[in-house]
Amino acid sequence: MNNKVTSLILSLGVSIIFIVGFILAVSAMGYAPEEDPITKEIIKDTTSVSRVVSFSLIILWVALGAIALFTVFAIITNPKRFIPTAIGIAVFGVLVLIGYSLVNIETTGDIMKLDGATKSNLLLGGLGIKTTYVLITVAIGLIIVQGVRSLIGYFAKS
Repeated sequence: MNNKVTSLILSLGVSIIFIVGFILAVSAMGYAPEEDPITKEIIKDTTSVSRVVSFSLIILWVALGAIALFTVFAIITNPKRFIPTAIGIAVFGVLVLIGYSLVNIETTGDIMKLDGATKSNLLLGGLGIKTTYVLITVAIGLIIVQGVRSLIGYFAKS
């Protein structure tokens, strides 16, 4: 196949995925759960929201699979080009480990009364929050370092 046909097929596939996702999202808009006043159970149909979430998860897993497949193909065809990416992945892994080391799981108190409050869920939530803090701190530090380098370069030229 030539590039025009491949581009057309990809554009058509992305358009179909967009249209289906848009229709599902519009069907779920305005959803507000209705509770039975006595039993406090949800009595309104929740399938429209479930369909959007399921569709999103399927698209996520398909996209991750495609990324993995094309990454492996790119590594096999040109391994030297992957070295900077491997370094980036390793640095990100170190930053995630730093975030993991900062996580403090609180398994007592009111938080355990919440639905789905398990030790593993609390760990993953804390890991996401702490890793975000680490990434923001590194980003701010790199911005400051680059600003100082630019100032030094500017004054060195003068």
